[in-house]
Parts: sequence; C-alpha cells; structure tokens
Amino acid sequence: MPVSKVIVFCYLPGETVAVPAGQFTHDSVTGVGSFTYGRRYIERSNALPLDFAALPFGIEPIPVVLNGGLYGAFRDAAPDYWGRLVIASRLQCASEAISEVDYLIEANATRVGNLDFRMSINQIEPTLSPPEFQDLDKLMDVAEALEDGKIVDKNLSIFLEQGSSLGGARPKCTVEYDGDLWLAKFSSKGDSISIPRLEYATMQLATICGLNVPDVKLFTIGERDIFLIKRFDRFANASGWCRSGFMSSLSLAEWDEKDRERWSYLKIAECIRKYALNPGHDMLELFRRIAFNIAVRNNDDHPRNHGFLITREGVELSPLYDVVPSLARVGVGTEFFLAMSIGKQGRLANFDNLCSAATAFGLSDMDAEKITDEVKLVVAKGWKKELVNAGFDQDDIHLLAPSFNTCGCL
Repeated sequence: MPVSKVIVFCYLPGETVAVPAGQFTHDSVTGVGSFTYGRRYIERSNALPLDFAALPFGIEPIPVVLNGGLYGAFRDAAPDYWGRLVIASRLQCASEAISEVDYLIEANATRVGNLDFRMSINQIEPTLSPPEFQDLDKLMDVAEALEDGKIVDKNLSIFLEQGSSLGGARPKCTVEYDGDLWLAKFSSKGDSISIPRLEYATMQLATICGLNVPDVKLFTIGERDIFLIKRFDRFANASGWCRSGFMSSLSLAEWDEKDRERWSYLKIAECIRKYALNPGHDMLELFRRIAFNIAVRNNDDHPRNHGFLITREGVELSPLYDVVPSLARVGVGTEFFLAMSIGKQGRLANFDNLCSAATAFGLSDMDAEKITDEVKLVVAKGWKKELVNAGFDQDDIHLLAPSFNTCGCL
C-alpha cells in the first residue's frame, strides 16, 4: 500500500513500558510523512516532545519531506547502514527493496532513543533481551559472515540489528555487561589497523581533554578486538530498562542527509541557544569537541555523530561518540576538512578557522585560543601514550603518527 499508518510509541522518563504518542502517516509515492499527537498523550504530565525541532507541543505538525519523509527523531531511531544490512539479510532481500516505514517497524528494541513504531495500538511490547558479553565471540562470526554476503542464523543476526547515530556503519551490537547496556563495536574486514583499539585510545585522549565521554572498555577475544561504549540512552530500574529521548544534530537543525553544503557547526550552536537547557555549557563543550576533532584528524564528524538527549524542558548535548582519527600518509600535506563548516574558511580543519567563529559559541577570542591551545597540548603530550596503552606496537604507532601531526599538534 502506498500510504502507511504507524502508531508511534514513547517510553516516558523512568518508565519501561511505552505509551502511544500519536500516528505517523507516510505516503511512499510522494515521499511525504505527517504526524498527529494523540490527545491523551499530550495531557500526560510527563509527556515529552518526540522531536524538539519538528514536533513541539502546541504547534500543528508540518508534513515532512526530508530524509525520505521521516521526521528527524524518527529517522534517528531507524536502522543505520549496518542495521539495514542485517535486516535485509534476515528478510533475504536487497536493502533497497525495503521501505523506510518497514525499516522503522523492523528495527528492534535496542534502537537508539525512546521511540518505538508499531502497526497497531494493541501490538505487544518488543522485548529487550540483548546478548551477554560471553556471546560476543559467536556474534562476531555472524557479523563477519554478513560482511561476506553469506546467509546467517536469523536467531543470532537479530542481535546485530541497531538504530542509527550511536555506532556509525561499522559491525556492532548492543550487549549486556556488568549490569549495564553497552554498544560493542567490532573490526571490519576492510580495516588495515585495529579500529576498536584506535577508538578506545582516542576516547581516552578525549577524556583527558576534558570532554564528556561515556565509560569505554577494550577487550580482545581470541585475536579479535572489541570496543565497548556504555549506552547513555539506557539505564536500568527495578522493572527493566528505561530509555532517554535522543536526536542527532542533523535532526535538531532540520537538515536533509543530502544537504551537505548546509551542514555547519555554527547552525548547531544556534540550535543549542534555541533549545538547550544549558546553552553556555553545551556550546563550550561543542567548541572543545571541534578542536579535538581537528587535533586528532577526525573528519567523520558529520551531524549524525553529534547527539542530544531530550527532556521535557529542552535538550542537552549527549556524551561523545564515534570519534576515530582518519588515517593519513607520511609525506602528504596535513591540510584536511571536517564534515561541517566551522568558521570563516568553511570546513578547513585548522584552529585559526575555528577561532574565527568564537563569538558564535559565546566565547571571546582569548578564551577560544586558550581552549585550542589546551587541546593541542594534551593531544601532543598524550597521543602516543594512549596508543601504547591500547596495545599498539611501534610499527602501528609509526603508521598512525601522521593522523596526529595536525596543525602543529606534535
């Protein structure tokens, strides 16, 4: 059918069973989606806006054509590239043959955020039963088989299905470990170096730089490395797993994934001023994160890799995730570009360009330069030590050195 009607459910703060929030209607022919809040949901004292930018309370929602006709927070809850690959494998069809609405329905209870999508108001609550840490060995086997295009055990592959934003396109799954939920990220067959080790070392370095970093862990099972990052949108109470609302900065800025020329950190700072509970704090954190991306040559800093947690009163910048240096070659120029514009020179990744936009982040020129100098110093002093702590040998460190030789960091 060209027109699909989906009931959108929301897990409210501290609750482990979702309540119906409204109806989403999607026309696959026109690519237009529309949403209407339910009256009983709006009347709840603890009701949350599902999307702070596109679906605020008190305003009639506007139909959406961005991102395949999905509101931003809905698209954030849909599977990413990896999740789509897993779902397509389970359904034994091409990923392109599955509609956006079907992806919403298919994604399981480990999707990011606090939303769920069901075909009827009476549909049963999806179970959240992630694998335990000891199951990761066989799940990595399944992930490798999926990457090779092989048919895999459906009962195992469902654990690899994942919502977007928190893990990128890499093989991964949510796992229960030590009483909490973690995102386990595996190596990919195309890796020339251990990306789990590199991400772990980079996040340790980010912590030293004063950034808001979730708990992270690094394990090796057999000869395969696993990076674990604690999920900041899930926490347990006596009756189960509670969920926090989540939006990517792509959604908060109401950008389409194809609008790359419009992507700008300055626009994200503007959204923080408009929607955040503590704008000054979040703009300072965002500025420091940009400086860190420059210092470690992370150019995969697209707007889905910056997130916000939703409360009733506003949003707050989520903890850091998906920060990995891009591999550079010895003897090649150090100039590179971030995924979003940062200053007067557009996306050019250097500290002068970042400092040119200091006022957009509520900073004086002096404060901006102080922050960038601090980040440069920490990275220059600590990058090699953190790589050693993560288990890299001297050959790997030599290979990675150009990634940290950025804008005078060394």
